[in-house]
Amino acid sequence: MSDQNQAPAVQDPDTAYATVHQRVYTPVFFKKVADDWGFQPQSDQEAMEMLTIAAQLREGYDQEMEKSAAVQGNQLTEARQHLAGALAEEGIDPGGVPDQMIVKAAQEVALDPEIANAVLSLQVGAAMAMQEAGQ
Repeated sequence: MSDQNQAPAVQDPDTAYATVHQRVYTPVFFKKVADDWGFQPQSDQEAMEMLTIAAQLREGYDQEMEKSAAVQGNQLTEARQHLAGALAEEGIDPGGVPDQMIVKAAQEVALDPEIANAVLSLQVGAAMAMQEAGQ
């Protein structure tokens, strides 16, 4: 039997996460920054600084969202429902259209066997963790 017909081995969660991060998230992030701001890192150090800044901004954003979620949750739900109703009255599907960049990235990586294996490995790890927690 040739190696091409064998299923790839399940990766440990850290390796699987690193694969997905390096092959999916990072390229999409740098493309988005380049498209929106016209900036591309010129070295690995600049790239790491950008990722660190992005992580810090995300952490701050997440903390702020948690604080305001309780206050705004009801208002946002009402606004979303009102908007969905108004769109439906105009014959527009209120489900929305996903960002085309996300759709394109998903299409590209869906066919990559290394990424598919990494994602499946992460799912196996999550399932095993849930099973262990339930025991």
